[in-house]
Amino acid sequence: MRSLATSARTAAVSGLLLIGLVGGCYKEPVAITTYPPTDGPATANPNGSPLPSLASTSGAPTDDCVNGWITPSAGSPEYDGALSILGDQLGADGPWQLDALRYFTASDGALRWYLRGAMATDANFRGRFLIEASGEDARVAAVAPYESIGFQSPDWTGFLGDGEPQTYLGLPGRWSGTPYDFVTGGTTGEPGLPAEMIGCVSDT
Repeated sequence: MRSLATSARTAAVSGLLLIGLVGGCYKEPVAITTYPPTDGPATANPNGSPLPSLASTSGAPTDDCVNGWITPSAGSPEYDGALSILGDQLGADGPWQLDALRYFTASDGALRWYLRGAMATDANFRGRFLIEASGEDARVAAVAPYESIGFQSPDWTGFLGDGEPQTYLGLPGRWSGTPYDFVTGGTTGEPGLPAEMIGCVSDT
């Protein structure tokens, strides 16, 4: 009996050592706050019938949203441009049901949009998106779960580099590259939004 107990203890210690070694080699990914899909947004339109346009709204300039923001009118270049970039990257042409769309700029010259919404035909395909366009480069810079609020870590995730597209719990679509915390900048050392722009999305 003593030999069996000793063997069991030895096996347990060996198992813990193995777990420790594996854990030491495993690179912990950025923490992604996940929210399993539940109900769609209150304005979701699962039948795909014509969608109402967003009300024209705007935010005045502030210290952390230097040029303010506007909600582009449906059919404008700023409105169509955001949906085109989003659709291209997610491989989803829409139609989209938007709960929020903000367009804003800052001193770096890039164009940016904040978008919150869902596919009109699939209320579970939803999220919050930060889109950037500078020169010929246009992309979804970061994505957050639909149920998250504001601009806070670790809700917003960016992706660096290329690679096989992966799915992530709580995020719509498939994403290439290595995930990182877009709010803090993670290992890049550079926050994803300049301080002068954080206020453009922090109250949403």
